[in-house]
Amino acid sequence: MFDCVVSEFGIDPTRTIMVGDRLDTDILMGNTCGLTTLLTLTGVTTLDEVKGHQESDCPARQSLVPDFYVDSIADLLPALGD
Repeated sequence: MFDCVVSEFGIDPTRTIMVGDRLDTDILMGNTCGLTTLLTLTGVTTLDEVKGHQESDCPARQSLVPDFYVDSIADLLPALGD
């Protein structure tokens, strides 16, 4: 799916961030596609769940670890005003 978006809109994956609230869909897709990932803790995912995946030796669980996280998408608003 992401390959279609890249080819249709000329997206540069190195300048793209996947923002989502689910590890097993949003973050997995971002990591699989080589994107920087940002998890918002406003969905079903908890920080304890992220830490469990991060501490695991299992590659499948490691693929669910985001690069960054925020409590809410609203936490990004100050950075967007710059």
